[in-house]
Amino acid sequence: MSTLGIAIVNYMSADDTAGLVRSLVAHNTDPTAHVAITIVDNSDQQQELEPILEFARQHGFLARLIHGHGNVGYAAGNNLGARWLLEIGADVIWVLNPDTRITGGVLSSALTVSRAGDCAIGATTSIDADGGSRPDLGALDLWTGQSGQPPDRNAEGRKLTYVAGHSILITRRAFEKLNGFAEDFFLFYEEADIAIRCGRLGIPITVVSDLEVEHAGGGATGASRDMKAKSITTYFHASRSCMIFFRKHYGYRLPLAASARLLYAGKALLVAGPKAATAVVRGAIAGLLA
Repeated sequence: MSTLGIAIVNYMSADDTAGLVRSLVAHNTDPTAHVAITIVDNSDQQQELEPILEFARQHGFLARLIHGHGNVGYAAGNNLGARWLLEIGADVIWVLNPDTRITGGVLSSALTVSRAGDCAIGATTSIDADGGSRPDLGALDLWTGQSGQPPDRNAEGRKLTYVAGHSILITRRAFEKLNGFAEDFFLFYEEADIAIRCGRLGIPITVVSDLEVEHAGGGATGASRDMKAKSITTYFHASRSCMIFFRKHYGYRLPLAASARLLYAGKALLVAGPKAATAVVRGAIAGLLA
């Protein structure tokens, strides 16, 4: 019997995590499904999280809380969770943000990512503004580092398409081949880094079309497209990770990406104020020196 392992990194988001687990239970309608779940607590919410896991256990999930390690970041937290899930025999790892909800399909559908091969990663889907279904994919401009929607054919080559980080399916073999998430990314860009490494390793990216996930976005980090609402943490770590990404993968484009960050700092100054602009500059410098 195949096992689905679900990894959730919690940072001061126990209420969101509880809502996610309830949605997982509601969509676990296959009586033969074998599901394991781990919550990796990057904060200090053990008392709030234990009842959530007990609820999951009461509904047939194998569940564990990993805590006491402090805030190691999103990538490292997911690696902690995934490694335990692999130890207990998970065939597919499903990384989910606490502020996601399963809104369509059944959990066992996640295992169908293996149809693309025993070494593959996959995206789920979501409902767009027009009520249609779209793959949860993003795109990164490989000259400026700006994220957006997947490109049309005319933009291929300039943009990198990746599986959106809030909901990533990874087969056991793919996780092992990738050696998990790159832990030099504390927040952001880890999914773009995985897409680059998948391309180099020949790991296909697929879409599980009958599994639907809703993502609120920014629940713990304060990430938002509204620059006035965006948190200082997001300004800092997005800039830091952007520089790390270009240093690792596109060093010859680093000067242009750094210049784009400086322009973004100017925009942040005008729209969100000096603290936001300073966070962008500090993050970019930290990424250049990391």
